[in-house]
Amino acid sequence: MIPIPSCTVVTSTSDGRVHSLVDEGTAVAAGDVVATVDIGGRTVELTTPRAGLIRGFLAHLAQPVAVGDGVVWLARA
Repeated sequence: MIPIPSCTVVTSTSDGRVHSLVDEGTAVAAGDVVATVDIGGRTVELTTPRAGLIRGFLAHLAQPVAVGDGVVWLARA
Protein backbone atom coordinates (compact mmCIF):
# COMPACT_ATOMS: atom_id res chain seq x y z
CA MET A 1 0.00 0.00 0.00
CA ILE A 2 1.24 3.48 -0.86
CA PRO A 3 0.28 6.21 1.61
CA ILE A 4 -1.15 9.34 -0.01
CA PRO A 5 -0.60 12.54 1.97
CA SER A 6 -3.51 14.85 2.58
CA CYS A 7 -3.43 17.24 -0.33
CA THR A 8 -5.48 19.88 -2.12
CA VAL A 9 -5.67 20.37 -5.88
CA VAL A 10 -6.17 23.90 -7.19
CA THR A 11 -8.19 23.74 -10.40
CA SER A 12 -8.63 26.13 -13.29
CA THR A 13 -11.73 28.33 -13.16
CA SER A 14 -11.53 29.20 -16.87
CA ASP A 15 -10.52 27.75 -20.22
CA GLY A 16 -7.15 29.16 -21.29
CA ARG A 17 -3.38 28.67 -21.03
CA VAL A 18 -1.30 28.53 -17.85
CA HIS A 19 0.52 31.86 -17.64
CA SER A 20 2.40 31.60 -14.32
CA LEU A 21 3.03 29.18 -11.45
CA VAL A 22 4.52 29.68 -7.99
CA ASP A 23 7.70 27.77 -7.20
CA GLU A 24 7.52 24.24 -5.86
CA GLY A 25 8.12 24.20 -2.10
CA THR A 26 6.59 27.65 -1.56
CA ALA A 27 4.57 28.03 1.65
CA VAL A 28 1.16 29.57 0.93
CA ALA A 29 -1.74 30.85 3.02
CA ALA A 30 -5.43 30.50 2.24
CA GLY A 31 -6.31 32.94 -0.54
CA ASP A 32 -2.79 33.26 -1.97
CA VAL A 33 -2.44 33.28 -5.76
CA VAL A 34 -0.66 30.09 -6.85
CA ALA A 35 -1.10 30.32 -10.63
CA THR A 36 -2.59 32.46 -13.37
CA VAL A 37 -4.42 31.48 -16.54
CA ASP A 38 -4.48 33.64 -19.69
CA ILE A 39 -7.92 33.65 -21.28
CA GLY A 40 -7.38 35.61 -24.46
CA GLY A 41 -5.53 38.65 -23.17
CA ARG A 42 -7.07 38.66 -19.70
CA THR A 43 -5.42 36.95 -16.74
CA VAL A 44 -7.38 34.98 -14.14
CA GLU A 45 -5.77 34.29 -10.75
CA LEU A 46 -6.08 30.85 -9.17
CA THR A 47 -6.02 30.96 -5.39
CA THR A 48 -5.58 28.25 -2.78
CA PRO A 49 -8.44 27.46 -0.42
CA ARG A 50 -6.10 26.64 2.49
CA ALA A 51 -2.56 26.98 3.78
CA GLY A 52 0.10 24.49 2.76
CA LEU A 53 3.23 23.85 0.72
CA ILE A 54 3.26 23.71 -3.08
CA ARG A 55 4.31 20.15 -3.86
CA GLY A 56 3.78 19.81 -7.60
CA PHE A 57 2.07 20.80 -10.81
CA LEU A 58 -0.57 19.10 -12.91
CA ALA A 59 -0.11 21.59 -15.77
CA HIS A 60 2.90 23.40 -17.17
CA LEU A 61 3.49 26.94 -18.42
CA ALA A 62 1.67 27.68 -21.70
CA GLN A 63 -0.30 24.42 -21.42
CA PRO A 64 -3.98 24.70 -22.37
CA VAL A 65 -6.37 24.00 -19.48
CA ALA A 66 -10.14 23.74 -19.23
CA VAL A 67 -12.47 24.60 -16.38
CA GLY A 68 -11.90 22.06 -13.60
CA ASP A 69 -8.48 20.86 -14.75
CA GLY A 70 -5.95 20.47 -11.94
CA VAL A 71 -3.09 22.97 -12.10
CA VAL A 72 -1.25 22.89 -8.74
CA TRP A 73 -1.34 20.57 -5.75
CA LEU A 74 -0.35 21.38 -2.20
CA ALA A 75 0.16 19.44 1.00
CA ARG A 76 -0.38 20.52 4.59
CA ALA A 77 2.53 22.53 5.93
